[in-house]
Formats: sequence, C-alpha cells, structure tokens
Amino acid sequence: MHDEVSSTVQEIISGLCQITAGDFCGIAYVSGSMLRWKYTYGATNQRVQRMAMRPGQDLVGTALRTGRTVKLDEQSRGEYTPDRCPLMLAERLVCAIAVPLFKQGSLPDGVLLVGSRTPRTFSPEMVMQTEQTARQLEQYA
Repeated sequence: MHDEVSSTVQEIISGLCQITAGDFCGIAYVSGSMLRWKYTYGATNQRVQRMAMRPGQDLVGTALRTGRTVKLDEQSRGEYTPDRCPLMLAERLVCAIAVPLFKQGSLPDGVLLVGSRTPRTFSPEMVMQTEQTARQLEQYA
C-alpha cells in the first residue's frame, strides 16, 4: 500500500513538473519543529532527501505560516530571495511556487514546491495548476 501511494505521488509531481516546465518538484512535511522533504522529482543530488530545515522567513516557511500560496519569479522579486531557502540553494533554484498542504484542520502540515533553475515568470494558470495538484495530493498525506 505504501509503495502504491509513493509511486502515485511520484507520478503526480513528475506530471506537475512537466506541465509547469519546472526543473524540480518536491513535497515536504512538518515533523516536530522541522520540515523534511519526503517526495522529490528533478533533484540534482541526494542531500535534499536528508535535508531537515526549520521553517523560516523564506518562501517555504511563509507558505506554511500563512497557509497561502507564495511565489518567487521574475515579476515578484523583492521580499523573497533564493539564497534564504536551503532547498533552493541546494538545488540552484531561482524561481519557485510554494503551496501549503493541509492534511486536516486549518493549519498546513506540508508544502508543495515547484521550482526552476532559470529565471522565468509563472503564469496564473501555472499557479492555479500547482494549487489544484496540492489539493489532489492532500489525500495521500
């Protein structure tokens, strides 16, 4: 059962990466006070699977804290920078969309992130597709 869920989630995130023309897609869950990347697609190294990070002031932490989608792209430069997020540094991502995942209740317990290694602008359709995929993935949490 677990392998079936895992392969389904991997298929979903690889599909999302292709639809959005992203280079990386990952799902991280809160475990205690740390955030750990459970599923990834397009990772360039194995460090991401071992990475445990405290949700901070970066893109991922803001999506978790606010319960809202946050994006960093060519049009939304400013408050967020790639060098504030350990995952974005490790994977050399310069643009990303982070969508909170809700298992139950009103507090998010995970994040879906789609990122790009080249500068770009995410269209509203790409953001909406990422949010729809996040809602679909919540059932596998």
